[in-house]
Amino acid sequence: MNPDVLCMGCMRDTHGAEVCPHCGYRKHTPAESSVQLSPYTVLCDKYLLGRVLGQGGFGITYLAYDLQQNRKLAIKEYFPAVISTRAQDRLTVTPLSSRNKADLEYGLGKFAEEARALARFHTHPNVVTMLDFFHDNGTGYIVMVYIEGATFKEHLAQRGGKIPFSDALAILSLVMNALEDLHAVGILHRDISPDNIYVERSGGARILDFGATRYAMGEQSRSLSVVLKPGYAPEEQYRSRGKQGPWTDIYALGATFYRAIVGRIPPESADRVSLDDLTPPSQMAVDIPPKSEAALLKALAVKAENRFQNIADFRQAITPPRITVTPARLSRHVFLPFTFIPLFVILIFGWDDPSTRAITFFSYLTLGGVMLVLIFCMWRSIQDGHARTTSGKAVGLSFIPFFNLYWAFQVMWGFAKDYNSFVDRHSLEVEKLNEKLFLFCTVSSIAYALIALFDGVLARLVLFVFACLLLAVVVRICDAVNALGAPQPRTPIQADKALEAPKDRRPLATRRLSLHCTTGDYQGNDIELEAQEIVIGRNPAVSNLVLSSAEVSAKHVRVWRDKVTWGAWIEDLHSTNGTFYKESASGAADWIPLSGAKLLAIGDRFRLSQDAAEFEVKGT
Repeated sequence: MNPDVLCMGCMRDTHGAEVCPHCGYRKHTPAESSVQLSPYTVLCDKYLLGRVLGQGGFGITYLAYDLQQNRKLAIKEYFPAVISTRAQDRLTVTPLSSRNKADLEYGLGKFAEEARALARFHTHPNVVTMLDFFHDNGTGYIVMVYIEGATFKEHLAQRGGKIPFSDALAILSLVMNALEDLHAVGILHRDISPDNIYVERSGGARILDFGATRYAMGEQSRSLSVVLKPGYAPEEQYRSRGKQGPWTDIYALGATFYRAIVGRIPPESADRVSLDDLTPPSQMAVDIPPKSEAALLKALAVKAENRFQNIADFRQAITPPRITVTPARLSRHVFLPFTFIPLFVILIFGWDDPSTRAITFFSYLTLGGVMLVLIFCMWRSIQDGHARTTSGKAVGLSFIPFFNLYWAFQVMWGFAKDYNSFVDRHSLEVEKLNEKLFLFCTVSSIAYALIALFDGVLARLVLFVFACLLLAVVVRICDAVNALGAPQPRTPIQADKALEAPKDRRPLATRRLSLHCTTGDYQGNDIELEAQEIVIGRNPAVSNLVLSSAEVSAKHVRVWRDKVTWGAWIEDLHSTNGTFYKESASGAADWIPLSGAKLLAIGDRFRLSQDAAEFEVKGT
């Protein structure tokens, strides 16, 4: 790629334009600060630097482009502004004075240690991916994958300053994944905050900018004592002999939770030692389950011994329990006749003939009563604290003036949308409602209500369309509500699938079955298949194995271990780009599109879309 046609603001081809048509960045715009490297600077004869993405007290992060592999990157430069400056060549980092030389070199060593820590987790889906580390210009550089998205701080600003607890949990649970794995190998982040969490456009989240370098230099030199973010640092980080551990990151994570749902940073931990004036979120009109709030306040305890000691305990405590749905059974045989007969009478007799108005009026009352019962039952089935309305409120909405208009949108079409959201939130393997069908039913209901005021003949025609749609909707509502209370069905075992059992005679429950990722984000990793199923997809809110590829759907494929034979089931979840499998015994070179569910034997493979990720079933 010719650097002259690259935009230093977004690293896209400008076709020679002075102002980038993609982002509006003007060519040859200088750096914002004299200590920042100028755009068009080339490092290691391959990395072209663009605009500054961010600058902190200890480093500067640049947008960059790999001229050899033609890809956009992010490069972080070690630059502690308090003790360093640029030499006359505007490139080399030098100490401000001779007394700062030792501190600068010590910090550079810690910066290299941070790079090594990142390198250990370069395949982790929730840690920023490091590609390279090198020394140049008297300092060090960490080369990272550029992630499309925004920092959690920017994400909150875009959402009005705060977000619902469920949304915060969906994002920060991914941060917990990263912290749990870091803590398992003895690494502390020490600087969790909204600035250091990146929310991807695909729905994922990654942590970046470890605080180990800043903290270590703060311990080394008094001139670098200010290394903490007020409100996010626990009290032990303010003390030179404060014992740090996973509980240190848990406090910062709790503070990030608090900031996300309340809209403001909690009071500094040092100020809370003598007087703890932390206000619980519920007292500020934040909708949060009591159990989750208690867990959050424990994570924010001033004394380390009063907090959770590991991420797993914090995750379990703050996550609301999975909802067990036990709705009333809705019978088609009851609701269909009591819906069809009144509609038929209204359609046949109408309102014009005075001799039949009483029958028509009674039919309207019957239809209205049946729909009220149905409305109450269907909304009751999805009450988990996040539904748009309650069952009682939904019934009440049906009595307001012009109820046909308001009721249709808020109660019928609104239910379809909320039902599908409920299914996603709880990862239920039930069929979703067709929102378009409910929308068409809504539109026809409103059209009938309006046209009946002016044209009786046309109103009859629209009423017929509405009646057909309403009957279809009633059937789907009955099936949908019943599906929530039914046990999750499993695809029956295919009798014609011969799976070779392992030679050992251990019980199936004691044998290990895993998915080995041959290509994709988890390449080289083995994911064990235990009792719990795995949902692979791009959206972390509905998938527990998250891939970053744009070819992967939000919920792409479901995988679970077969309890009878020695194999693994895969099921495509109506993905956009399809799932494909290949049987090892067949010797076939072509991938077969998956339709429904398939039982795979050891050695069989499957992949998401054409080349997003590939997995092989393995057993030991």
